[in-house]
Amino acid sequence: MPTIAEYLEELGKQRTQLSENLNAMGVQATATEKLNTLVPKVLKIQQSGGDTVKEDVLLDTNTFTSKQETVSAYGDSVYIYESTSADTLQKYADVIEKWGGISSTNNFVSDASAKYGIAVSNWSENDADTWILFASPLELRTGKLLITINASLSSWMNQNLHLNLIKSGGTVSDLSEKITDGDFTYTFDMVFAGSTSLKDHIVNCGNITAGTYYLYISGTEKADNSNFSYNKIEYLNY
Repeated sequence: MPTIAEYLEELGKQRTQLSENLNAMGVQATATEKLNTLVPKVLKIQQSGGDTVKEDVLLDTNTFTSKQETVSAYGDSVYIYESTSADTLQKYADVIEKWGGISSTNNFVSDASAKYGIAVSNWSENDADTWILFASPLELRTGKLLITINASLSSWMNQNLHLNLIKSGGTVSDLSEKITDGDFTYTFDMVFAGSTSLKDHIVNCGNITAGTYYLYISGTEKADNSNFSYNKIEYLNY
C-alpha cells in the first residue's frame, strides 16, 4: 500500500501535468498553483468552433514591390533545405547570398509576376530538391486545421508536396534533427497542379491536438526552367 509520502509525490506530479495541459489548451497556469485553483481553470478551456477560430499568416508577399522586401521580411524566419547541401537547414537570406545575391539568375526570390514570392525551384544543381521550413510557430488549439497555399508555377509542372507539422520548442537544432529523423507529428500530402497564374490550394488537414507546431513543406523537385514560388501561406484553426 502506498505511503502518505508517495501519495503526496503523485499529487505533485498530477498538479504539474494539469498545469501543462491547461497551458497547452490556452489557459495560463503554473505548477506552483494549488489544485483547488487549477481544477476550476478547466472550465476556461475554449471549445473548437465559434469565436475560438484562430487564423494567422506565415508568408505574404502580396504588397511587396521588390525582391529585397521579401529577403528583409523573411530572410531570418524562413529556412531552406537543399538536398545536395552539407547544411541541413540554412536561413533563407544565407541561401540567397550563397547563390550570388538577389540579382543572380539562380536566386530564391521570384520576379514581380509572382509577387516577389519565395522561389524554391530555381537553383543551379539539377539533381537538387529544395524544401522549406517556416520558423514562425503555429500555436494551435485542439480542433480542425485548414492551410491555404498561394503559389505560382509553370503550366506543365506539378508538385507532389508533403505538408509536415513538427511539434517542437522551436530551436533550429531541434527542428533540424526532427527533419533529419522524419519526426513529424502530422503529414498531409497534396498535388499542386500546374498553372501559369497565382493559384490557391486549400488543404484540409483534419483534426489537430493543441500544441506548438512548425510547418515544413517537402517534395519540391527540380525541373529545368521551372517556376514554383510561394506567395502566401495562411492557416485557419477551428
